[in-house]
Amino acid sequence: MKISLITLSTPTYNNVRAASALPYHLIKGCRECEESWLKQLEFEVYSYNINEIDAEGIEKTESALGIKIHLLQRPTWQKWVMRFHLLFLRIFFKYPLCAYYRLNRETIDKIKSINPDGIWIYGEEIAGLAKNFEGIQTVVTMPDCESMYYYRLLSKRFATESLFQIWKYSFAYNQYLRMEQDSFVQGVKYHFVGNADAEFYRDTNPRADAFFIRHPLYEYKTKEIKFRSPMIKILIAGRNDIYMKEATDDLVQALCHTHSFNSLVSHYEITFLGKGWEDDVEQLKNTGYKVNYIRFALNYIEELQQHDIQITPISVGTGTKGKVLDAIANGLLEIGTPGALENIAVESNKSCIEYKNAEEAVDILKAVASNIQRFEQIAVEGTSVVLKKHSRRLIAKQLFSLFQYTGIAKNN
Repeated sequence: MKISLITLSTPTYNNVRAASALPYHLIKGCRECEESWLKQLEFEVYSYNINEIDAEGIEKTESALGIKIHLLQRPTWQKWVMRFHLLFLRIFFKYPLCAYYRLNRETIDKIKSINPDGIWIYGEEIAGLAKNFEGIQTVVTMPDCESMYYYRLLSKRFATESLFQIWKYSFAYNQYLRMEQDSFVQGVKYHFVGNADAEFYRDTNPRADAFFIRHPLYEYKTKEIKFRSPMIKILIAGRNDIYMKEATDDLVQALCHTHSFNSLVSHYEITFLGKGWEDDVEQLKNTGYKVNYIRFALNYIEELQQHDIQITPISVGTGTKGKVLDAIANGLLEIGTPGALENIAVESNKSCIEYKNAEEAVDILKAVASNIQRFEQIAVEGTSVVLKKHSRRLIAKQLFSLFQYTGIAKNN
């Protein structure tokens, strides 16, 4: 069975300068499957290489996955836009920039000439390329619904404090909504890693065949789950951006309240991993907490496993949060907001802990310190369920079954 993948970014193991490493790990999942039809899938990859992977990196991916990568030409006018810093011109465009990527006739004919059994498109901005392959089974891995992200963002107080913010996010929402409506092709299957994303897309396109398939786990190492003593190690990982800022600020303020501090300071050591946390680190240090700050970890999984608990205060987002998936799989107790835990096969108080506000998070940390064994067991259960339900092999089988047996993925 031959699959032609058309993608914005060149697949790499660790999403280098790309939104996700999803295509890499889905192909790798095929190679790990026991079923012969999955192992033997042949992939021809056509990449716009927006993440600018060099020849050596491309060769490394080809060798690791047993695939061939062909580079596609990006629109020349967009190169000039980027070179001369003319991004403000986007306000005159009907769609986001990458939605204007096209395939020339030569490339379309080349793809068709190998008689692929399926066309797989990665990236919702180029979902409209499916119109070039009428009559060939096509799956578009979106993987998130961007219009839903901006819709959610516009419901947040912190994102609508000025008229400029309201205009900016409303403009982006309408750009993506128009793109999703105009690029829709009847008969194409649309793959999302978020359940709400798939539902939102169906609301926009009622005839859409949209599927939610869980996000695969990329990497994990076996770890004994036993919280450290005398101080339990907490990790807050990610970038301090619009996704996390409001909820993290609320959490830090709650931790700094005198009553919270007196109850927690002797039990917890807090580490921030990622960029932009300087103010939060300083505030917690000044209050009296033991705090560490790591801007970048050479071995992310190894650093992850130096901790016992991950707290993920996400204010707004879509799809699946990879860092949450990584933490749970690698033996940490995950404490997160609903936005952090959505689309992951865990259940609050059984395999993770969900909190609604910062005060509730503080109460949870007090409970953990007084009943460590109970929460260690929750972490054990979380690791077990994620390794099972987010297995790379399982997810690859569900996705590529869309080209053969639609029911397998739809009923999972």
